[in-house]
Amino acid sequence: MLKRCLTIAVLSTLGVSAPAWAYSAGTSNTRNITGPIASNPADQGWVTHVLPTGRIVSPVGLVNGSPNFVTSVIPYGDQIAAMANGATRAQTIAFYAQGSLRHQGEVAAYKEMPPANAPQPTKETDAHGATMGHQSFFQGLAAGPDHTFYAAGGDSNDVAAFTMKDGTPMLLRRYPLTWQSFPKNQYPYQYQGHHIGKPRLFYPDAVAVGTQCKHLYVTGMLSNSLARINLQTGHTDYLNVGPYPFAVTFADGGERLVISLWGGNAVAIVDPHAMKLLGTVRVGPPTGPEHTQAGVHPTALAAVPHSPNVFVALANIDRIAEVDTADLRVKGFINDGPYPDAPPGSYPDGLTIANGKLFVANAGNNDVAVYNDQTGKGLGLIPTGWYPTAITHTQKALYIVAAKGLGSGPNVEHQWVGNMMDGLVQKVNLRDLTFHLPAWTQESLYNDGFTPAQRATRHAEDVKTSAFLRKHIHYVVFILRENKTFDEDFGDYKAAGAWADPQLDLYGPKELPNLYNLAHDYTLFVNFMADGEVTAQGHQWTTGASDSDFVQRTWPEYYSGRGLVANPGWTQSLIPGGAAGTGGVPLGVDDPYAIYKNLSALGKWSNPWISYPARLFLFNDLLSHKVPFEDFGEFVSRSEAGNISKAMKNHLATGFPGWDRMILDTYREKMAENWLKAHPGARFPHFIYIWLPDDHTAGRSACYYNPDYYVANNDHATAKFIHYLSTTPEWRHMVVFLTEDDAQSGADHINAHRTFALAMGPWVKKGFLESNLYSQVNILKTTEAIFGLPPMSQWDQNARVFSGMWTDHPDFTPTKVLPMQVPVTFNAGKCTHYTLLRREAGATGHALSPDWYQAHQSTHGAGLPAPRKTQAYTPTTLLKVPGPEQMKQEWIAAKGEKAYAREMRYLKAYAQAQHAPLAAYQAGEAE
Repeated sequence: MLKRCLTIAVLSTLGVSAPAWAYSAGTSNTRNITGPIASNPADQGWVTHVLPTGRIVSPVGLVNGSPNFVTSVIPYGDQIAAMANGATRAQTIAFYAQGSLRHQGEVAAYKEMPPANAPQPTKETDAHGATMGHQSFFQGLAAGPDHTFYAAGGDSNDVAAFTMKDGTPMLLRRYPLTWQSFPKNQYPYQYQGHHIGKPRLFYPDAVAVGTQCKHLYVTGMLSNSLARINLQTGHTDYLNVGPYPFAVTFADGGERLVISLWGGNAVAIVDPHAMKLLGTVRVGPPTGPEHTQAGVHPTALAAVPHSPNVFVALANIDRIAEVDTADLRVKGFINDGPYPDAPPGSYPDGLTIANGKLFVANAGNNDVAVYNDQTGKGLGLIPTGWYPTAITHTQKALYIVAAKGLGSGPNVEHQWVGNMMDGLVQKVNLRDLTFHLPAWTQESLYNDGFTPAQRATRHAEDVKTSAFLRKHIHYVVFILRENKTFDEDFGDYKAAGAWADPQLDLYGPKELPNLYNLAHDYTLFVNFMADGEVTAQGHQWTTGASDSDFVQRTWPEYYSGRGLVANPGWTQSLIPGGAAGTGGVPLGVDDPYAIYKNLSALGKWSNPWISYPARLFLFNDLLSHKVPFEDFGEFVSRSEAGNISKAMKNHLATGFPGWDRMILDTYREKMAENWLKAHPGARFPHFIYIWLPDDHTAGRSACYYNPDYYVANNDHATAKFIHYLSTTPEWRHMVVFLTEDDAQSGADHINAHRTFALAMGPWVKKGFLESNLYSQVNILKTTEAIFGLPPMSQWDQNARVFSGMWTDHPDFTPTKVLPMQVPVTFNAGKCTHYTLLRREAGATGHALSPDWYQAHQSTHGAGLPAPRKTQAYTPTTLLKVPGPEQMKQEWIAAKGEKAYAREMRYLKAYAQAQHAPLAAYQAGEAE
């Protein structure tokens, strides 16, 4: 279940210096992947991996793999139960022996019916398993009496009760739950799930068994409620507790129930016997409609034994609050930063108390912090896998789960980066802390680049580069595109040598003449990584140098169609489908200009406030430091009520269209160019951000432009915009960065997170291949260095400023624009009247709005027939198409069925020949 993704031997080629112990590992790529691994010198190489961020994971103790995106772990008899709820067809509860950590069985829950070829137990694993249909799992797991255990069902809107019989999990009962309305003045102010044609969901996400084992207490994320279920009769009582309830625990001997309010900067205290809200305790700033700062995200809870006190992890601000549930007050806070004055980024999201110590799982820093539970004094750090999400303990050991395990490697079997990574289960003996904690602490700091020596060296290098940049670079332009791996676009770029695999190239010089030309003329980053897995994260990383724990935990649910409205930073219609005439959806519900409108003007649209990282986004820093900027198409932060400030709107190109597959990038480029021409000289912004998303394509969706044309149009628009910039006076002191928001749509022979970046401008080296390991955060760090901005997170504070790509011999020659070589072509298929109207409107840069339609009624007639659902994609789902499906549709549309079949054969053969990591055993099956 664990796979070796990258050998330590290549650390130096990635620009990461490895400690001496790292080189003692073997280099074999084969082992019994179903067995646990002891983290000792002989096995260190199996569990040490360089992440796309450049950080290292090297979990200590005993480790084993888990299904993708594991989020919860509890002791269960002599086993450990771990829940995984990734963007996979099946979500699971897996069982491991407490002593050996050997995998002993699992429950696999499918949101529909299990397929005939669903994985079954094998003799070699000696595991017992069960499959079930029409069931989901989401975060909450609790053990009950008589070998029962309970799982929160999320999208299936229930709690599933199980027991073990002869080592095999068996379903006992499902407890259905009902959505509860909440006050209109309570965030998020309206229901945030899909409900047209479906019942609204309670969306259970945490479970606790009552102290007398008569009741089950369950939080409902989408109804701001707590449910109390009588385990015998099934009778359920409900209580409103506040915004986005997340975790639940008992305190003070079971006399009080504590609920963390993910969207409320508070915890709710409940009398579980009377089902009465005793009060709420604020652990962050007061919230309300005009609140503009990010939430503190109260997540995990840990009750102090024999006390009314409870620790609360504040995941967004790296603090642990201690709350007195009897007096309803905060007793104090523990600073969970890894070094003095560290910005946010630790993201504490798991807690447990054992032997007088508080253990804090830090999702951002891939470690567990250890504190004295009485004084709050920091005692040390324990290295974990990537993104630890939960922690528990028994009398002798800690058990930690990490959602992304050991990270990603090449996806040459075309695993989807969104679910290809196994999770990880880790056991650390408590007695080992006495001897190993100091060394583990230094290892954790080193792995993250946080040691004083590392930080001092990096700072000294950055100071030298920053001085050069501030002298020569006064304007920064950031162009963001969509969803391509390096090999997908540059596989046929011969100058890249071994960094490129021509067999994985989907778009080449014909579709991308300008991209190839710009790479030849300027600096191409060949070892450049996306920091997130999918679009939902990508736009936060490229604007905030981080995403939030909320985004990390929820995007798998809506990418796999499990009841949530996508809510990662931009707002989206709460009415699904987006096509006029279907399900009563009004014309124009897919509004490409909604990105810059206040929610009061939009109506039924999602409220994204809860998703923001702690220090918001680069645009906020630019605004507060009075750096002139203009944003073409990227979301910005809103107040809790969904309003964008007047000061921010002064820097937004509000007429620039956001997501709409019928409005082409050549139109977007023209709009941006015209705007800049109208703002010359002192009015020309020093920072420009522009989103050109056409290279996402629309797959084979009938009547949309075909993928080759979308990619070629995007290439031409990008080149035209850069050329215009190169003709302005500001070009003499400008740098332009170009990259993709993520790498989820194709295969890559080096890493599934690898995409490309280009740097262009007079002061940028020509024909230079930059092979140091960089990621999207380095673009933001370099931008901050140019403008003297503070860091937004631990990631950009500890990232390096780009240094090797600059020249002392500038060339001010304007760039070229090569003509498109791909004619306008549309996908085959029957075109609905609605689709044709959208395409006609989009050709002139308009959305299909009531105003546009009214102006064209004389041409098209008064009626608008309902569109048939014959398309592979719909306008609102295009942003969250899993990579394998997107790749398949683009390959077939661009090169045909036979070419796609040949590509799949090549990938399989390449994987076998290179001993590349096989797909995670549940990878590649997202819907």
